[in-house]
Amino acid sequence: MIDAYTVFGSHVRRHARITPDELPPEAVWIDLRNPTREEEHAIESLCGIEVPTREEMREIEVSSRLYSEDGGDFMTASLVYGLDEGRPDFGPVTFILVGQRLITLRYTEPRSFQIFSNKLCRGEGGDAAAAQTLASLELYGPPPAPPKPSRTRGATADSIAIGLLETVVDRVADLLESIAADLDRIGADIFRSSGDNTPTATSDFKELLQRLGAAGDLSSRTRESLATLDRLLPFLQFVLDRRKPQKELKMRVKAMARDVASLNDFVSFLSNKTTFLLDTTVGMISIEQNAIIKIFSVAAVGFMPPTLVASIYGMNFVHMPELNWDFGYPLAILLMVLTAVFPLLYFRYKKWL
Repeated sequence: MIDAYTVFGSHVRRHARITPDELPPEAVWIDLRNPTREEEHAIESLCGIEVPTREEMREIEVSSRLYSEDGGDFMTASLVYGLDEGRPDFGPVTFILVGQRLITLRYTEPRSFQIFSNKLCRGEGGDAAAAQTLASLELYGPPPAPPKPSRTRGATADSIAIGLLETVVDRVADLLESIAADLDRIGADIFRSSGDNTPTATSDFKELLQRLGAAGDLSSRTRESLATLDRLLPFLQFVLDRRKPQKELKMRVKAMARDVASLNDFVSFLSNKTTFLLDTTVGMISIEQNAIIKIFSVAAVGFMPPTLVASIYGMNFVHMPELNWDFGYPLAILLMVLTAVFPLLYFRYKKWL
């Protein structure tokens, strides 16, 4: 599937779900989603590059993710997706800067792409304004040439790539904020349950462990995504030094690198907090188990003396004078009760219960 973006004055128009024959040669951004071999061949013919395969995008070596070839600069990062569906995962996305075009190649649906695409086309008129302008051209002919827009307003391949990466970083920051909020709620649930006098149910502990596992898994995936972005940004800075764009774009890349570094520190904090909460939960499970074992131990010790008394008087000896007493049976019952109550009182005195 191909989405192409063209610049018309200060507006950006999106050509959604087009065929290779409909691909506009003036497109500044071409977004390939799950491309067919025919679509890949069309991009290769238009740009004079070789589109990496899905297997090549999954390579973890830096030399396979960040390289220049055939006049194009290839940068691959792993981005998180599937959060809205409740099944978070991450997959590689390749950014290719070749000439005055940006080509993105992906087999996933990161939310950041949709957010940036809507922002890019809505920012100064979007599809509707461009279509209305084209219609007026057909009816009334071309208007007088407007002043040439400045490079800060006009969308270029470099500015689109940087804006898209900024949206990705913002999305990662929002994700980390949601993880932090979820961990705060988990911590509150853990310590609230520890303050209750009633024992915590096994299902509650299971739910807490599942929530902690999900948060830990998501933070680890986010850390891996940030690691790929952390390696990508210096390479992008090197590419921009060669392409000589506006100074503002280089400053935005440096600011983005600082943001990624701060997010790496924050995700380390979240990992430590997840480990702390996990250790706390496991410790509480151990305390609950020890309390249950303590109950059985006290019950066993409490019933041992009465059992001893009952065993003695259950012996089948001929000469046992207590068996002939009128008050022998009540005495044996009283003795068993006393021997059961005394250990419990002693445990209570020692604060073992």
